Amino acid sequence: MVRVRPLRVGIYFNARREQGGLYQYAVSLVDCLNRYGTRHCYVLFYAGLNALPVHPQGENWQVVSLPPDAVRLRMGIEVGLMTLARLGLYFPLKVLPSFPQVDAARLDVMLYVKPTLHVFQWDYPCVFPVHDLQHRLQPQFPEVSAGGEWRRREYLYRNAIPKARAILVDSETGKEDVLSLYSADARHVFPLPYIAPEHLRSADLTSSSLEVVRQRYCLPQEYLFYPASFWTHKNHLRLLEAVCILREQHGVSARLVLAGGKRHDYPKVLEQVHRLGLSEQVFFLGYVPDEDMEALYRMAFALVMPTFFGPTNIPVLEAWAYDCPVITSDLRGIREQVGDAALLVDPQRAEQIAEAILRLYRQPDVRQTLIDLGKKRLQLWKPQHFASRLEEILAEVAL
Repeated sequence: MVRVRPLRVGIYFNARREQGGLYQYAVSLVDCLNRYGTRHCYVLFYAGLNALPVHPQGENWQVVSLPPDAVRLRMGIEVGLMTLARLGLYFPLKVLPSFPQVDAARLDVMLYVKPTLHVFQWDYPCVFPVHDLQHRLQPQFPEVSAGGEWRRREYLYRNAIPKARAILVDSETGKEDVLSLYSADARHVFPLPYIAPEHLRSADLTSSSLEVVRQRYCLPQEYLFYPASFWTHKNHLRLLEAVCILREQHGVSARLVLAGGKRHDYPKVLEQVHRLGLSEQVFFLGYVPDEDMEALYRMAFALVMPTFFGPTNIPVLEAWAYDCPVITSDLRGIREQVGDAALLVDPQRAEQIAEAILRLYRQPDVRQTLIDLGKKRLQLWKPQHFASRLEEILAEVAL
């Protein structure tokens, strides 16, 4: 039987800004559906304690800001459950109450903007994304394994994946991982590639406004750019080694601009800067607000992202959207994402990272070719395509 009425789709927004790429994905998903989604009716349940990052409007959209006290109570329960998970809990232990506002909405399906225990704590038919399963694939990185983090993630995915009507993954590689690691039903796993966040784009970015951003952060005229939290898997240390190789072996004094909150491995990165004598070449911006990101990309000589994690990554798309060539890691998933629109390097080898950077310095035509190829790559999968496919998935799983 074909459904003729629009679905009532709940969107539970509980992503936090400090969650980095996960947060940007959540905001982009909502923004994209609001711009291009016409097939269903949406109720956005905002479970944050700060200002809503986007402002959906339209006849088919409703925004419900959940009461802060009720949100705090449930956040406390979540923290308790995750603490137990870190200690070894695997049973779902359904103790997290829903919100009366959500229960009253008479939803056909709930769309969660991030992996969350609400998938198996609440009884709504649901869809949720799985961004990566690196705790299974690369447990040697402490950020996905230490301090009970492996058990926390395993508790989440082991219970959520069987419950979901649909699991959204970023690529065919992501689908392979979900199927192989959790024996999921292939009919419930849907590749839905990331998109470049449109909410970061400025309509009136001029050369003078670029210069304002340059002065605000005291940036050099030419620099390499890497926006990333200082986790071990982001591989800042080898990138610094590459910058040192450029100087010591090739006479190229490259400037490197690093954006990201000064947490996690930041002290190790700072120590490496001093040890290699790069204090005059490396610029730490700390946390950067969304409104400055486009300018930072547009002024950059290249995005250099030697990460160990995938399957795919959003900064690559941001760089392509803002005329910034890309150097990134030669890994499964990432190869699928970039095609010929990036220089791929072995993230284990600082020499390869340095060679790729040097190639862009010495071959301006290669740099421009990468910019052009990035633009073409973006045209293959636009926000309109993302919204249309997501609405199709929602309709399919709600039948």
